[in-house]
Amino acid sequence: MIDKILEFTEILRRNGLRVSTAEVLDATRALAVTGLDDAGSVRAALRATLIKRAGDQDTFEELFDLFFFRPGDFAAQAHGAPLEEALRKRGFSDEEIEALLAILADQAAQMSQLGRMGLGLRRGQLERLIRLAGMQLDLGQMTNPLQIGFYTMRLLDQMGFGQAEREADQLRGNLARKLGPERAQEVANAVGEILANLRRAVRDFVQTEFDKRNRDFYESWRSQVLTDKPFGAMTDEDLEALEEEIRRLARKLRAQATLRPRVERRGRLDVRRTMRQSLQAGGVPFTLRWRRRRPEKPRIVILCDVSDSVRHVSRFMLQLTYLLQDLFSKVRSYVFVADIGETTELFREHDIHRAVELAYGGAIINVYANSNYGNAFYKFREHYLDAVTSKTTVIVIGDGRNNYNPSHAAALSDMRRRAKRLLWLNPEPSANWAFGDSAMRDYVPHCDRVEVVYNLKSLKRVVDSLVL
Repeated sequence: MIDKILEFTEILRRNGLRVSTAEVLDATRALAVTGLDDAGSVRAALRATLIKRAGDQDTFEELFDLFFFRPGDFAAQAHGAPLEEALRKRGFSDEEIEALLAILADQAAQMSQLGRMGLGLRRGQLERLIRLAGMQLDLGQMTNPLQIGFYTMRLLDQMGFGQAEREADQLRGNLARKLGPERAQEVANAVGEILANLRRAVRDFVQTEFDKRNRDFYESWRSQVLTDKPFGAMTDEDLEALEEEIRRLARKLRAQATLRPRVERRGRLDVRRTMRQSLQAGGVPFTLRWRRRRPEKPRIVILCDVSDSVRHVSRFMLQLTYLLQDLFSKVRSYVFVADIGETTELFREHDIHRAVELAYGGAIINVYANSNYGNAFYKFREHYLDAVTSKTTVIVIGDGRNNYNPSHAAALSDMRRRAKRLLWLNPEPSANWAFGDSAMRDYVPHCDRVEVVYNLKSLKRVVDSLVL
């Protein structure tokens, strides 16, 4: 109980409420008298002992609800879809479900706690597992919503989510021998649905932890216009409102690439035509003829990080990538997390909203893996390097957070040597590149330009100065 009171008190202080040590002791004594069974009594005891000013009551009420009652029906999400119900929706009969649950009960004994929750065989344990894993992470260090995805992935790793996914894959193989491949796949899909619900519940937990500690963060941005609001603070409605502005930027970039000064297209002296023209003047070349250069059509290759740590930024940038591909004739686009895949055809076949939804939803690669820029660049060099020529501008979009994996900067260097230029757009301030798992220090020397792009205003500045 004391740990909970101290944690709640620290959250109050971080949000501007003054709470003394004596008041914390008073709160502890008050709860010892009232007990913890009745939420109303706990709220009243803490409000009476910790709040001194009437103006702080609204803040206290909001933080109390955030701390003790999770929004969005967290408990329901934590339980996930019960396996029995999920199987029944997929057409399994009661006899099949009963037999299957008996098989799973034997398999579950060898699985992790999270793996058993993925099967729907364990309930109500997720928040305890999160709390235990969170003890190894200081979620209080989150100061920016862009970090929510990063801490979510770290928390999932601490909980053993990767092991649970591997156990689910092994289970599918075991069931295929007993049920047949089709039925085993249906079970795997049901388990995947539950694991997806667990993943969302963990992200909601991290989001709530950020909201508790940074109550005024979004409030301070609410008054900003969309051009000044950081991508990480934008809602889905904000991104939809920005679509027309993204289209304008894409059209402007295309115009800049096609409207070159004429002197650049003057070309070389055409000796043959010049001598033929000089026949009119007795062989004196009064008029010079030039071999005009053909207008160079810009070629663009875009590599966009779609990991959870840059969720809002990548969704915004994917829209820009789609529109660039729609406006330019020579654009090839790729998304990456730990693996890399091409989205050129996906963007060509679907409208912007569906294409972005598919790319970000995992239609091309596993978007839930841990970021590994080095592996993505290495695979691009091995499989897609022929997309880069001396006329290609390569644009990399991402924060460069590599989870302490090998950076493989040589692969990026090989891209740069083949390309006309290489531009990197990073949503993180440059001051952060020297800390943690950022590999930007290894990548910057191989880029022609590295620009910090964290809102629409900074993106406009880059577009204004960029010539493809």
